Amino acid sequence: MEGSLDLRRLLQDVENVLGVRLWELPEGSRRFRGELGDHLIHVNDEFAVNGIDNPTEPFKSHPYEVIVDAVDDADGRAMAVRLYEAMKRSGHYRLILLKEGEFLDSTHFPAGEW
Repeated sequence: MEGSLDLRRLLQDVENVLGVRLWELPEGSRRFRGELGDHLIHVNDEFAVNGIDNPTEPFKSHPYEVIVDAVDDADGRAMAVRLYEAMKRSGHYRLILLKEGEFLDSTHFPAGEW
């Protein structure tokens, strides 16, 4: 979604696609977590969590971070890709898919610039 991104909508989309319930830890922190078996899902408002006042790209246009943390790496990657593809199809998000900082794909960001 261009411009400001609605955090509530992002949280709903993550919950719906992955079938997980997210809750804020602690309340007011703008950091959210959900559990799905052995899998942990985190959604963070990068600016609030990391205290970024003047973000640069790519963070300026990507204010939220969604982390799929899994005991089984293959399951975690499959969940992350499923979420990425669903959000991409929605047309509401500009996305970058990373694995431990390694660039995997993006809806708009050139791989060579990562």
